[in-house]
Amino acid sequence: MPQKDMEWDAFTQIVDAIPGKRVTVSLQGEGEPSLPPLFEDMARYVRDKGHRPYSILNGSRLDLAVLAGLFPTLGISVDTLDQCHAEEIGRHNLPKVLRQLDDLLRVMDARRVTVMTVDMGQPLDELRAWVRARGFGRHIIQPLSPKADYAKRYTVSTTGLQRSQSSFCPYLQRPHTRFFTWDGKQLPCCFMKDSSDFETISQLRAELLSAKFKRCCHGCPQLRPV
Repeated sequence: MPQKDMEWDAFTQIVDAIPGKRVTVSLQGEGEPSLPPLFEDMARYVRDKGHRPYSILNGSRLDLAVLAGLFPTLGISVDTLDQCHAEEIGRHNLPKVLRQLDDLLRVMDARRVTVMTVDMGQPLDELRAWVRARGFGRHIIQPLSPKADYAKRYTVSTTGLQRSQSSFCPYLQRPHTRFFTWDGKQLPCCFMKDSSDFETISQLRAELLSAKFKRCCHGCPQLRPV
């Protein structure tokens, strides 16, 4: 999907349309979420509307006291402590990120911070020990998705979908969980790198039940046989 920042009006329309109950609004995207100039304003808008702002950052850019004040909890992305490996996978400025993260813990309880790691086959023992030593609330290690549209951007294997029967997707059955592209298109999940053949959630649900797999779902490990 095209890489652009969401416009303020599109963002506020999405937040304003949330049903009355308090929910978590995650400010995410491709790359570092704090790059858009309206990032802090978006987090404040979510908070002022009575919801919980959340994001997964590398912690390198924003005022740390502002982060601690705006976000009840935060995710921090750290995949490795090895600077050479970090550069290879596009995680730049690792020393600065780690310094900023230690500084963040001086103004924000470590239990409010989750460290998010993508497992690309790199050694993780040193990182696990580093997380434990700092007392972070959680350490979530996720495998790199085998979806076909991820394989275009990362070195991953994908077997595709060889099923003839219909499939069940948990995200299509969760009306309380929705994701939005920069232009306001509503998606059922955050796993679509290529949403060009996606039309509507209801249509996608019907097609999956008929075992018609669109490119946006091809190879997704979330799909289960019915």
